[in-house]
Amino acid sequence: MQDRNLRIHAPTLKWMIFLVVLACLAAWSIRGVLVRARRMSTADTSASLYESIAPGSSAKAVVRLDSVKGEELKGTLLEKQSDTVYRVPFRRTVAVIAVLTPDASVLMGKPQDIAVGAVVQLAGTIDASHILQTNQVVILTGYVRLSQKAG
Repeated sequence: MQDRNLRIHAPTLKWMIFLVVLACLAAWSIRGVLVRARRMSTADTSASLYESIAPGSSAKAVVRLDSVKGEELKGTLLEKQSDTVYRVPFRRTVAVIAVLTPDASVLMGKPQDIAVGAVVQLAGTIDASHILQTNQVVILTGYVRLSQKAG
């Protein structure tokens, strides 16, 4: 039998190291995207739950905007049927009143998209007057659809 020494040539070693580093970077990037996607999942806050949130607590709500006056937003809380389908509740619910704080960021859209009829997810803190002090707005118009049937 011949004695064969396994040798790796310098160019081959460099390519192997490059491919391992590239695979690690790809795995790290994919993980980051998945973590952000999980954080951006749509809210499933019912009317009764929203009304019972204590002042100072964080809240997230998906609403259809009925009124936009400067920094003040007023909307109808929507009921989640799936990640992409919401419906307007059949029974009358308390309107969600929100104020955009100076540090509010707009994700998945532009500030101009915050208009009457838009479907948005608002996140922030409930104040003593039960107004949502919003620090994050996600524009869902075009991503979710409103259903007319009961879920």
